[in-house]
Amino acid sequence: MDLLTIGDVAIDLYMKIGANDGFPLVDGGAEPKICFYHGSKIPVEHFETAVAGNSLNVAVGGKKLGLETVIYTEIGGDENGERVVTELNNHGVDTDFCIKTPDDDTNVNSVIIYGNDRTIFSYHAERNYKILGWEKPKWIYYTSMGKGFEDFQRKLVDYVKQNPGVGLAFNPGTIQMKHGLKTFENVLGITDIFFLNREEAIALVGKGETEELHQKLHKLGPKMTVITDSNSGASCSDGSKVTFQKSYSDERPIADKTGAGDAFASGFLSAIFYGKPTETALKWGVANAGSIIKEIGTTKGLLTKKEIEGIIEKI
Repeated sequence: MDLLTIGDVAIDLYMKIGANDGFPLVDGGAEPKICFYHGSKIPVEHFETAVAGNSLNVAVGGKKLGLETVIYTEIGGDENGERVVTELNNHGVDTDFCIKTPDDDTNVNSVIIYGNDRTIFSYHAERNYKILGWEKPKWIYYTSMGKGFEDFQRKLVDYVKQNPGVGLAFNPGTIQMKHGLKTFENVLGITDIFFLNREEAIALVGKGETEELHQKLHKLGPKMTVITDSNSGASCSDGSKVTFQKSYSDERPIADKTGAGDAFASGFLSAIFYGKPTETALKWGVANAGSIIKEIGTTKGLLTKKEIEGIIEKI
C-alpha cells in the first residue's frame, strides 16, 4: 500500500447562485461577502451532488497519479454511504476500510457557489475511529474528523511511532482547527508534511510574512511545512529553506474552488512519493489544484500522472 488516507467523507450538495440573485458587498475589508434576506427564497441556477471529503479527495487524487491508495473512513449504513463506496471503487480506491454503521447517517455538506468562490456548510458526525488491521502503508494522510477525534489521534500517534518507515502527512479539518492547536499538537511531533492554507497557518501561529509563518510552524514539530495561498500559489519549507511556486491556471473559467487544497495535497504528496524535489512537488500541487477548480466537485478535474507531467513543463 502506497497511501492510506484517514478521515471523514460526505456527500456535497452544490447550489450555484446566479450573478444577480445575491447582494455582494465589501464591508470594512477585502473579504467579499454575499448576503441574503433571511426568510426569503433564493433561486438556484445549478444544482448537483457529489461524493467528497478531504480523505476521499486525496485518495482519489493519489490513485489517479498512480499510487495504490486505501481509505479508512467511518460512514453510515444508508444510501449515501453506499454511493461513497461505489464511487470510490469506480476510481480504483480500496474500500475495505470504509466501515458502515447501520444506524448512522453519512455526512452531508451544503456548498453555495457564487461568482468564483464557494461557502461550505460542513457537517461532521461524531464517529468511532480506531486502528484497524490494514497493511503497513508507505504514507498516511490524516485529515478532518468530527468531535471525539482526540482518542483516535492518540492511537494513531502510537501506531506511527511503532511502525518506522511510515510517513505521516497531516491536514487538520474544520473541527480540529476549531478545537485548537492543543488538541492536535501531539501529532505534529511525528508529522513529516504539515499542510495548511494561509488562513489556517495564521490562525495557529499569528500573522506574519510567509517565511515567518513557516518558521513558527516548524517550531511546533513537523519536518516539512506547506502553505497554500489561493491565487498566490504555494510555498514549502524544510526548516532551512522556503520555496515558492506561483499558481497555475489554463484558459477555462473557474467553476468551483471546492477541493482545491486536497487536489494540491494529493499532487504534492504523490510527487514526494515518487522522489521528486520539493520544487517539482509544488508544481504538481498547483497544477492539480488549477485543474480541479475548473469543474464543479472535488474529483472531476483531478489529473493523471501523464497529464500533470505535461502541464508542469509549462509552469
